[in-house]
Amino acid sequence: MSVSANSSNPMNFIIVISDSLRRDHVSAYGAQPERWASGGTWSMQTPNIDKLAAQGALFENYHLGSFPTVLNRREMLTGRSVFTYGEWEPFPDKETSMPEVLNAAGYKTMLIADTPHIFRSGYHYQRGFTGWDWIRGQESDEYRTNPDFIDPPFDLRKLRSNAQSYSQHTRNLNYARYESEYFAPTTFRRASEWLEMNATESPFCLIVDTFDPHEPWDPPQWYVDKFDPGADVQITFPTYDFWEEFLSADELRNAHARYCGEVSMVDRWFGHLMDTVDAMNLWSNTAVLFMSDHGYLFGEYGITGKSIMTHNKPASPLPLFPAISHIPMLGHIPGFTSAGDRISGFVQPQDILPTLIELGGAECPDGIHGHSFMPLLTGEAEDIRKASISSHSVVGMVAGRPATVRTHDWTLYMGAPVSAETPISITGYGGGTAVNVLRDDQVHIREERPIDLSLQPHLYDNQADPDHQVDLIDENPEIARELQGFLVEYLESVGTAEKYIAPRRIHRFG
Repeated sequence: MSVSANSSNPMNFIIVISDSLRRDHVSAYGAQPERWASGGTWSMQTPNIDKLAAQGALFENYHLGSFPTVLNRREMLTGRSVFTYGEWEPFPDKETSMPEVLNAAGYKTMLIADTPHIFRSGYHYQRGFTGWDWIRGQESDEYRTNPDFIDPPFDLRKLRSNAQSYSQHTRNLNYARYESEYFAPTTFRRASEWLEMNATESPFCLIVDTFDPHEPWDPPQWYVDKFDPGADVQITFPTYDFWEEFLSADELRNAHARYCGEVSMVDRWFGHLMDTVDAMNLWSNTAVLFMSDHGYLFGEYGITGKSIMTHNKPASPLPLFPAISHIPMLGHIPGFTSAGDRISGFVQPQDILPTLIELGGAECPDGIHGHSFMPLLTGEAEDIRKASISSHSVVGMVAGRPATVRTHDWTLYMGAPVSAETPISITGYGGGTAVNVLRDDQVHIREERPIDLSLQPHLYDNQADPDHQVDLIDENPEIARELQGFLVEYLESVGTAEKYIAPRRIHRFG
């Protein structure tokens, strides 16, 4: 069944990515705990994001594919499972990107983003777009030059970056006098303005990529006060580590509260963009997708962050637990979603491009790994894959780097074992590549070495234990082997080099 848009009324696309937004912080998904692992006891409400789910579809099983940020964007833009062959690196000239595919089909394509990594250091993820707009200043972007230096209000040993980086980010935000001038609000405002100028000249594809609620967490104070009123601590950019080694309970709760404040700010200004869609009567011919790229741990498994990345230890990729890998996606596709739909089939970022190709009547380039998820909406299929597979890049020849293999019933976390081909450590870390880290004006190259949590395989029952607290691998080795087989089969199917598959063929259970 073809679902491509009629040429006389082509379908427009708006795709919104919110970096580090956890699924359980979008209230449309429900099931929030009475007490968060951080110690917070608040509920999280996202009324504007929820409206999109109410009039369209909520995807119950959207999972990340290639982790983290840069690999995720590349996977979405190419429809390819990047973790199987690529790393944290610039966009390769040889790969065809989403805007190039849609441009050829007559679309105007626009990228509006404040996520810094896709633009900086020659990464060039804007390649192929008809236009692009980088909202400057996030993280340590060398943007503003005064005031000269701003001291962090907390011990530098708690800081994932360094004093210089903290000062740069704070300096960049120092010019904001109103909430509308903060990074996420500016990104959504500029996206709304672009629609006002361009939406009547359809078809178009607009990608809005906001770095919030990624740290540093520094929304206007009134957002923080909603969750942690009267706090006398301020933790905006904590290191990734076992939190009890460097934070107090009050500091962990404050970090989470500040994150929740940024989620609330993102929700408010996403609502501004949706109000523009509504005012311009775009709902009838515009597909809108809202999604995250990964989550973040706030005390789950005793950790804050999404890896071990601190000043006094080797870096270690962590298993991509549910709070990191099971992420939100909601969408309205006119003619195919109905108010309140809940889609249970597995969907991943590699599926976005083939879906747009099908809806937009574009030509599909060679080498795509993903599948259109339209059969899930039309009722032609309950699933487009038998398992979702999420992973750190497998390109680094090192032990660990766990992949997540998830069926509807079970989840296996498994990386490479220690062997001659995959040693216990390498120099360099960061989505698969060496990263220069500035600390106290010195340049260091990180060592990567897995901790036991990352090195050992784990198996969980998704139905009985959705938060993955009770490891059942010893009791169910045959299930673990079956899921391991799914991983190997998938790696083979997308042409992964055998040297990266071989360590993951070794049975390590039962």
